[in-house]
Amino acid sequence: MNKNILFLMAICFLLSGCNTLKQNVVVSEPTGGERARVRVVIQDIDYRGVRAYPSSTCVNDKLPGNGMVANVQMVLGFEKNLNNKKIGIPETAYSGDKNFVTSEIYVAANEPITFRFHKPNTKIEAGIYSTWRNDGCYMKKTLIPEPNADYELIFTDVPQCMATAQKIVKTNESMTMVPVEYKDTTDCGRKR
Repeated sequence: MNKNILFLMAICFLLSGCNTLKQNVVVSEPTGGERARVRVVIQDIDYRGVRAYPSSTCVNDKLPGNGMVANVQMVLGFEKNLNNKKIGIPETAYSGDKNFVTSEIYVAANEPITFRFHKPNTKIEAGIYSTWRNDGCYMKKTLIPEPNADYELIFTDVPQCMATAQKIVKTNESMTMVPVEYKDTTDCGRKR
């Protein structure tokens, strides 16, 4: 094969890898100020994962600090390094279930944070033919956490595409899951 063609193929491969690395950075967590803790829960199947956009009420991959929170697929640049991260949020039924991937992060309190959840349609291979099952799930939700509070966000497509947000209220005797407002949101300047 011609050396020039090999060189061009190598350049294309490297440039596509740089975009993958850029898209799979870990979300920035605040180290000071008022904070809350959030556990993200996703099913351990073919998900692209959950991306967070701190201090934003919409999705824009160019916003500073945005990044992946949880990711089922092994992706270059992310390598599942936040999956199963624990920061002390009380355990729930989902946090110990091996059918789910969880990740716990600190977020700024009293500020919006938007989460984008993405599961593509499933490709079904049958010999030389392949078809796509229309089972994709794509959601964008915004939460405004309270200071020193713990939250659990669950993204699932079984039995349907849905997202829930609950505040975990723990006392010495019990733990209560309280539903919280979790608003649908839109893209804002997100271009690929």
